[in-house]
Amino acid sequence: MDIKELLSSFAQLTVFSIMLSMGMALGFTGISRLWRRPSLLVRCIVAAFVVVPLAAMVVTKVVPLSFEVRAGIAAMAVIPGAPVIYRKMLKGPGDAELAGSFQATMALLSVVLVPLWFGIISALYPMDATAALSVVFKQVMTVQGIPLLVGAALAHWLPDLTEEFSEPLNRISNAMLIGVVLMVVVMGLSLVLKAGPLPILAVVLMAAAALLAGHYLGGSDPVQRETLALANGSRNAGLALALITLNFPAVAQEVLVTIASYAVMSGIATKIYTHLYQKQLARTARVQDAPGV
Repeated sequence: MDIKELLSSFAQLTVFSIMLSMGMALGFTGISRLWRRPSLLVRCIVAAFVVVPLAAMVVTKVVPLSFEVRAGIAAMAVIPGAPVIYRKMLKGPGDAELAGSFQATMALLSVVLVPLWFGIISALYPMDATAALSVVFKQVMTVQGIPLLVGAALAHWLPDLTEEFSEPLNRISNAMLIGVVLMVVVMGLSLVLKAGPLPILAVVLMAAAALLAGHYLGGSDPVQRETLALANGSRNAGLALALITLNFPAVAQEVLVTIASYAVMSGIATKIYTHLYQKQLARTARVQDAPGV
């Protein structure tokens, strides 16, 4: 097993444990929070599964890129809901439960929509794709859908058991997530330097499109808007790598460069966005609190 396969397997196991832990923490009530606001739900789906993939198509059409870079961008574009975003919201700005509902909802929708998008990608590159859509469906369902629903079911029907095991599982999944982040950062920084200016430009444009889509479709409430911008900007690098390994095994190593580049550059873009938006909110608050306003 080479480093690519090891990272892919560990990332899948990490996503599984995090989704199980998140399902136990949110329960069906927390998961369905976004569902109780149909208008916002539709906007979130559009931002995650329509705007970002279309933006990726435009970027890969305009910027001259190799097939490997285009495949990596496409994979990140069609798989929203990074496992890290819920944990970030627990410690920083934003609404953690809303971010969790967004991530859970996108994870469940990914079971259907990701294979659909991969079918489109496979149609565009029929000679390169190898995995059947049923395999992609099974992969997404196994890693995201099943553990999320099992966790929520345990919280609903076995609350005492959930309370006993949720904290140990949370610690284990956090440790695994830290491991994945460290591996991505260690590998990603060196890979980003190798990527070249055009792939970096492409991933920066896509990261900006994802953040802006969540921002402008997130409504007028500042906390909600920031939460959905950050949630939409964070794509699922672990699952993207796993699906690329399944569907395009011949180029998976090269695609890892693009996925790692996006993970690093989107993290930087998120920090910049949060800093600028918090400054804007503070400036607006000062103006509103000024005498005579």
